[in-house]
Amino acid sequence: MSSKFILDKAYINSFFDALQKGDLSYIDPNVKWIIGSETKDPVRLTGVYNLESWVNEVKNPLWSRLQNQAVAATATSIDIITNNKAIVELVGNGIQLNGNPYNNHYVWILFFSDAGKIIGIREYMDTALCQEVMTKNP
Repeated sequence: MSSKFILDKAYINSFFDALQKGDLSYIDPNVKWIIGSETKDPVRLTGVYNLESWVNEVKNPLWSRLQNQAVAATATSIDIITNNKAIVELVGNGIQLNGNPYNNHYVWILFFSDAGKIIGIREYMDTALCQEVMTKNP
């Protein structure tokens, strides 16, 4: 990523494509990732995370309770606000281990460094659905 980073929809799509494959290279390790609120709740998955804590406390526990160990996320709307900020709406689909669907809707507000690394994420989703996944699947 060069210092002449220009944020566009193609870059956002490439980030989400990489994320689906487990490639976290677009995200700064010290990202401030806020899900829902700053109050940490390991069942609803809310709180403030850096990249490592998000992987260990959100992604791995949630995905381990889903068939195929993943959420198939698709961006439905991408709005570039500035060269360092974008708002993305997503739909995430999967099947819980108990056979129930996992169909979540997300809004991610992404903040980028001048070099194109994601340094901030505010994520909003159906945390009650996360609670269902976390409590009703082994």
